[in-house]
Amino acid sequence: MSRRRTLNIPSAVSSDQEDEDVFGGDYEPGQYALSTHGATGAGGSVVAELTGADLSTPLSVAQLPTPYDVAETVTAPLTEHERGHLAVCEQALHGFRKSVVVAGKALEVISRGRLYRETHGTFVEYLDDVWEIRKSQAYRMIEAWPVAAAGSPIGDINEGQARELRPVLQTYGQEAAVALYREVKELRGDRRVTAADLAEARAVLPPPTQLARPDQVRDVLTVAAAEGRAPRLAPPAPQVPAQASGEHQADEAGRGDVGQEKEMDEGAEAIAVLEAALAQQRQIYDQVGGGVLAAALLYDSGRGEHLRHQLRQYANRTAYRMRGASEGQEASNA
Repeated sequence: MSRRRTLNIPSAVSSDQEDEDVFGGDYEPGQYALSTHGATGAGGSVVAELTGADLSTPLSVAQLPTPYDVAETVTAPLTEHERGHLAVCEQALHGFRKSVVVAGKALEVISRGRLYRETHGTFVEYLDDVWEIRKSQAYRMIEAWPVAAAGSPIGDINEGQARELRPVLQTYGQEAAVALYREVKELRGDRRVTAADLAEARAVLPPPTQLARPDQVRDVLTVAAAEGRAPRLAPPAPQVPAQASGEHQADEAGRGDVGQEKEMDEGAEAIAVLEAALAQQRQIYDQVGGGVLAAALLYDSGRGEHLRHQLRQYANRTAYRMRGASEGQEASNA
């Protein structure tokens, strides 16, 4: 007998607009209101025991049962606990609001535990008859939810974002994937993080052999944004209020010699700063020669790699600032 329900699964197509519309209204990420519909009977009597909450309270991803495997040869009816697991998972899906975390975990519990076996022959038949979603999309959500849960405890990562984080998890490990998501979120500031932002961040990561520690992801992304290799992560250009030409001319005339003297003082001070920086740079260059790096790597390879990475990062940042100043001067002279 059909138990078809409505479940608005987000599209698998990744786009900025889709990400912008992922959350709305009064939705609290990571929480799903349980209704009493479909969760009563034998399963409903153990829901409080399984989740630590009754059916009227919000359900978090941590309250869903841990996925477990049931062999295909098992044909026995569901046990009381299995009925409770099915009730909890279906209520999580029934209250699903475009979060891959809760829906993906619920689907995995139902699939691996074969909790559909009393009413449907296969998981695919269950998906089609009860939830009207495709097998491919269900399995994408199952694969994505652990990444989303690791990246954000409150579950505010959608399917498209989790899809971009999954290769990072597989190649660099969970800590690096979490660090990448959180750093992108910090760099974006008040702007919403999209799947495209995460894809750009993932593209600038060095090979795994060059990333000695997961926390180096922060420096990599910061430098990439500063150098223009990750423009989506760069801070927005400050809005400078336009000044009327008449006011500007009057202001310039009023400054006169005082303004020129100030500019000369600032310029002389800037030259002194650059000369001091150059002297320090030469000193650093002399200090890191003569086998210092090789000895450091031999003594503590992890710490040595980290320090080498930091030195290169700050050298790149200095080069970027010098290049930016030079380009700005050329543009002003043009």
